[in-house]
Amino acid sequence: MVIHIYIAACSEDGGIYHYTKNSDGSLTEIDFYPLDRPMYLAVKNGKMHVLLRSPFKNNEESGYISYTIRSDGSLTEPSEIISTMGEVACHLFVPSDENTVYCANYVTGSVFKSPSALVSHEGEGPSKPRQDKPHTHYVNETPDGKYIFVTDLGLDTIFTYSKDLKEISRAKVPEGHGVRHLAYSADGNTVFAANELASTVSAFEYDNGVLTIKDTVCCLPDDFHGETTLAAIRVKDGMIYASNRGHDSISCLEYTDGKLSLLSVIKTGGASPRDFDFVGDCIYSTNEMSNSVTVLKKSGKSLSLLPFSYSAQNPLSIVSIEI
Repeated sequence: MVIHIYIAACSEDGGIYHYTKNSDGSLTEIDFYPLDRPMYLAVKNGKMHVLLRSPFKNNEESGYISYTIRSDGSLTEPSEIISTMGEVACHLFVPSDENTVYCANYVTGSVFKSPSALVSHEGEGPSKPRQDKPHTHYVNETPDGKYIFVTDLGLDTIFTYSKDLKEISRAKVPEGHGVRHLAYSADGNTVFAANELASTVSAFEYDNGVLTIKDTVCCLPDDFHGETTLAAIRVKDGMIYASNRGHDSISCLEYTDGKLSLLSVIKTGGASPRDFDFVGDCIYSTNEMSNSVTVLKKSGKSLSLLPFSYSAQNPLSIVSIEI
């Protein structure tokens, strides 16, 4: 079995980098697939699903395409581009049992379900200018698979929808914190929210479509006072990890008895880690502002930086698959 890693490089002359992982955590570049500003990647149902920032000549709407992944990890020719019916689509979800896709349109504050369903949010938050209007940032299935979560950074709100985008419930992070992405505990009973604007993580208990907030904690060292925002969040071996853009680090947190605690913060070796992915005991960090991909190793509750770095133009998203 070979582990294949794909990285979206979001520039006009960008595309998808294809690597394979070596036993020491280093990468070997296999191929590059040119694309105009890919924003987000997801692997599902044997396909690579891709969001493009603005692929149409006549408007600013984002687009969605997919590739079939061959047995050697290479990608076929892409499908025809379909519109997400909104601008700057930044996250997508593909159900395993449906021939459809859900997309979050950041700038226009809407969630799209192909082929033509669209729900637009209304309102604003207290932290201007980032919360001047709705900004949907994440869409995914709930832990029990029954519903759809959508986060709205502009409204500090996590929306729960039915799969046909009928609202079920809402939950709030603290005002002005700007909820960005979610991650789930292994048992599905707890949902962790990455709050971009305040660089915090909130923990929610989840039960049948309803979220109840339990705790919120800062992800930064006490002695840091610069500008930074939270980006990606992951759960691995019971621990929560979140990336800090500005402090340029990954924070490790623990959740016990309804309380979050910050255990450690380690530099990624690059600037503005927008996304990261666990592949075995390694973390691959896409550092947007330094045009680099760096590697960290997890050992128990500790992380250490490995001496590997790879060039990529504006790397925004990373996914992996074992074939």
